[in-house]
Amino acid sequence: MQAKEKKNLEDLVRIYTVLVFVVIGLLITRLVWLQLVETDVYASRADAQRNRLMAITATRGDIITSDGTVLVTDRPSYQLTVEYLSMRADGEYDEALINRLVRVVQDPELTAEKVKEICDANSGYLYKPVVLKKNLDMATVSRIEANRDTLPGVSVEAVPERTYLHGMLASHVLGYIGEINQSELEEATVQAEQAGEETLYKMGDYVGKVGLEKYYDETLRGTDGYRQVEVNAGGRPVSDVKVVEPEAGNSLVLTIDADLQQTLETALDTTIAGLQSQSRSDKAGAGAGVLLNVKTGEVLAMASRPDDNVGQQNRAIQGRYIPGSTFKPVTAVAALESGVATDSETIYNPGRYWIAPFIKTTAPIGYYNLYNGMAKSDNVYFQEIGRRAGIDNIAKYGEALGLEGPTGIDLAYESTGDRATQGLPTAQKRQMYQNMAAESSDMLFDKKIAALEEEKAAALAAASTEEEKKKIERRYNSSIAIAKSDKLINHKWNSEWHAADTFNVAIGQGRQNYTPLQLAVYTAAIANGGTVYQPYVVKEIRNHAGEVIETKEPVVRQEAGISEETLTRVRNAMCKVTDVGGGAYGLFASFPADIQVAAKTGTAQPGGSGYRVGNKEYYDGLFICFAPADDPEIAFACVMEYGYSGSGSAGRVAKAVLEEYFNLNEQ
Repeated sequence: MQAKEKKNLEDLVRIYTVLVFVVIGLLITRLVWLQLVETDVYASRADAQRNRLMAITATRGDIITSDGTVLVTDRPSYQLTVEYLSMRADGEYDEALINRLVRVVQDPELTAEKVKEICDANSGYLYKPVVLKKNLDMATVSRIEANRDTLPGVSVEAVPERTYLHGMLASHVLGYIGEINQSELEEATVQAEQAGEETLYKMGDYVGKVGLEKYYDETLRGTDGYRQVEVNAGGRPVSDVKVVEPEAGNSLVLTIDADLQQTLETALDTTIAGLQSQSRSDKAGAGAGVLLNVKTGEVLAMASRPDDNVGQQNRAIQGRYIPGSTFKPVTAVAALESGVATDSETIYNPGRYWIAPFIKTTAPIGYYNLYNGMAKSDNVYFQEIGRRAGIDNIAKYGEALGLEGPTGIDLAYESTGDRATQGLPTAQKRQMYQNMAAESSDMLFDKKIAALEEEKAAALAAASTEEEKKKIERRYNSSIAIAKSDKLINHKWNSEWHAADTFNVAIGQGRQNYTPLQLAVYTAAIANGGTVYQPYVVKEIRNHAGEVIETKEPVVRQEAGISEETLTRVRNAMCKVTDVGGGAYGLFASFPADIQVAAKTGTAQPGGSGYRVGNKEYYDGLFICFAPADDPEIAFACVMEYGYSGSGSAGRVAKAVLEEYFNLNEQ
């Protein structure tokens, strides 16, 4: 028995010995593999643990007006940073250090608890400085520097800060920057992947949100640099291994003139203030204006009100407005080009149009042709020539002059006007609108019919005799039949385009709306002979050394294809608006004879709930013009919400802008 146990023990020893050698062999093999084969891999991992990359933000490019005024730049700003690990001692926050820092900074918002809260939020990035406060004043910077020896891990860093040098001037054009959010980062990543590129953005970056800052973000932002920092085992920075300096962004030179921009904004503010003191326009407070070079499409000035927050809507490119009588030149073009009217033919105005819905006119009773009809803005004249031309021709020539679809301006978030209720009433949009109206009507009647069916069922259930049930059946069946008949009638009515719809469109009302920029583009096309330019705000891009690296050239979107004879007659008719007896004569009567202004006033009835208060009705005021009439250089369009009349609101803004452009204030 003892011999057998001894043998078993010897067998176990041999087995364990083999196992030990196998394990040792595996360890040696693995060690050799790591040393000879995967040396580079693990060396790289070690370097990655030892080194960190810290971004150095690039300076964004400037934004400069055409006359050399710098509107936006990056200026150095100071921020307070701390190293997370320096704020801690033995695993806990160093209360003495934090309290000392708080006393030095002297900021009531930066308490000891706030410091710890910020550090906790950044505890996952031990090697990255934690920003405690931005935009330090020089007194605070001096105090921190004077106490640097007693504030280990505390630093003051110089970083670029976006600065808008002229306050709110051109704020809606310029836009603003802000920290990128998750959806913006995802969108940028998808776009980069589709282009086969790597995204330029990461969380924490500041990017353009609206306006030029958004549209030209990649141009303005430049390329960030970085510091390669060596850290110890605890993640604490030890030294800089490598520094790659950032490359500043490119600058934008605008088509906008600073003086014209200031004049436009001041005129909007002054006019709004004046309107608010009048009972007919006391709700005025918003509007927009655009001044264009008719021969290039350059935007010389663009402003939107209110401007108390740059994040608000830029009404010049996003606000959509019923055009009122500023649309009548389109109707005139459609009638003349279609051959259904001549400029000299007279049409009698009896005070209202003779076809239902008998729309009234504010022009005196009498005979009107194209010229005095435009001057007096006679609704009867334009309804009649609009009826003759037809809605398809009106839409056709409106589109030819640039009123359909976005203009393509180089600003973010321009309104596209692609919904059925926006833009021109083209055939497709009319059908879309009519379908929507019919479906909406059907839904209302279906609800009414369903309610009657439910009432009928409840009444029948409560009835106690057959005679009573028969009476209920007859009563409810009659009501349901009437409702179904009304549904069919309303469906048919809403599914059709009516003559009254055409009459409304012909005088600038009805189912159409445009941005002030679209109105300016269309006015410029009439002025320059039918060329529809794509408006633009940036004319040059310069690198950080000031060298021009790109020059923007005018882009022709389309030629209107309208005869010069027709355009000449319409331009001459618009000149009558500012002539003796015209609706805008008083505005430009003092202008020199060689600077004749061609214009059209507009009073629009949007019809929304805010435009009728009790028995009081409000209107938008609109104005379009170009000058000089004999050789046009500029076109202007302005909308004043609740402005009541075009000449009394938007027209005043136009006068101020044209006086500045032609230097009439200096004469």
